[in-house]
Amino acid sequence: MNWIKPLTIVEFVFIGIFLLVYAAYFIRLYLVARRLGTTARSVIIKFFIRAIYLGLCILGLLGPSFGVNEIEAQATGKDIFFVFDLSKSMNAIDIEPTRLERVKFELTKNLSLLKSNRVGLIVFSSEAYVHTPLTFDRDALRLFIQKLNTELFVENGTNLNSAFELILHKYSGNSQNANTNRKAKVIVLITDGEDFGDLDQKVIGELKRNKINLLVLGVGTPQGGAIKEGNEFKKDRDGNQVLTKLNADYLKKLSKSFGGKYFQLTNQLNDVSTLLKEVDNLESNWIDTRKMTVANNKYYYFVILALILMFVDVLVTVRTIKI
Repeated sequence: MNWIKPLTIVEFVFIGIFLLVYAAYFIRLYLVARRLGTTARSVIIKFFIRAIYLGLCILGLLGPSFGVNEIEAQATGKDIFFVFDLSKSMNAIDIEPTRLERVKFELTKNLSLLKSNRVGLIVFSSEAYVHTPLTFDRDALRLFIQKLNTELFVENGTNLNSAFELILHKYSGNSQNANTNRKAKVIVLITDGEDFGDLDQKVIGELKRNKINLLVLGVGTPQGGAIKEGNEFKKDRDGNQVLTKLNADYLKKLSKSFGGKYFQLTNQLNDVSTLLKEVDNLESNWIDTRKMTVANNKYYYFVILALILMFVDVLVTVRTIKI
């Protein structure tokens, strides 16, 4: 037999109180019986009955278990990939301090809005790779988000095709496994939408066929801003300051093609918390099933026996005076 809970100081205190109170009661009854010239030995019956059912109640509280059951535990939620655009244009200062730094701050602050979901990070610029695999660990995720920067890529560019191809591989690469199609799959694209080029419609079609939800967060302003490069700003070959602008129309069209929604982050408009709530409100599917072996808690045997003895205690009376 195993015990779910150990015998603690609380149980010892209750036992001690019971013994002290009952000892005082027994001594008082013994003195009364002695004065009346009778015996108090019959009270011992009550003592043993009450001591036994008190002990049984304490044993029931400790959770006695014997035998095991195999149960199936299911987890529901969504597999969510945040897809970060880390091209140099994300260093623009039309949002303070920069587009990338602001979105990192807002995401880490509101990440708790995503509840029982696995979340991962994919980053892209001239190419794409998985920065953080899908995980339930929110603290680790915050740490990885805070460390994102545009220097993770040597070559600059905005190759969204590479990100979509990687997502398709991650979500449908194990298509032989029937469990894959049962998972709710979500992409949160975080970008300024500039210089995507022509997207591969075959990849887009495959993403839609796999029922992958797309939500887009546009970061920046239509007026645009200069791009920070160290302590200076990026310039073209003619020495003119480069200006980058949010391509909101393109991003709205992209999200609409997936049946998704478009959100925006500027100095005046902050849709990050609304976006995360929308992600959390999407229909959750089964993520994982695991078989677990658990011990059978048989506390009720002890409690039922204790109740029977309590009933007996009420029915059985003892007399110290014979008339």
